[in-house]
Amino acid sequence: MDLADVPEDRIELERGTTGLGFNIKGGRDQPHVPRDPGIFVTKIRDDGAAAKDGRLQKGDKILEINDKDVRNVPHQDAVNEFVNSGEKVVLVVQHGAEDILREKYAISEAAKKPLVPEGTSWKWVAVVGAGLAAIGAIYFVIKYRKH
Repeated sequence: MDLADVPEDRIELERGTTGLGFNIKGGRDQPHVPRDPGIFVTKIRDDGAAAKDGRLQKGDKILEINDKDVRNVPHQDAVNEFVNSGEKVVLVVQHGAEDILREKYAISEAAKKPLVPEGTSWKWVAVVGAGLAAIGAIYFVIKYRKH
């Protein structure tokens, strides 16, 4: 799955006496997910507005805070948007974005890894390959030679 396939969800929260009730990480200056400058929800506190509403989840990517695009801002800019947002906060999020991006990143990193462990000489790979080919040839000759 690609992040472009994940629909955006609009969530309205009332701050109340217990606050919004979630933590964030990320930002252009301190990425939480490799290769992505986004802001991600890292914790939902039981007593906050987010937990009571139930839609915002750990791993969601916050795209907008009160119509302010935060897809590519420094972390402190996102924090400031929350601090200055007032009683009502409207978020636009992509649910589960962190897991999707981490899986995509892990797959791309795995594709970069060499088939032979680093430090292994290609000479050894050639020797082992030639040895296996020789064993196969000997087996073939013994099994199928005419008596």
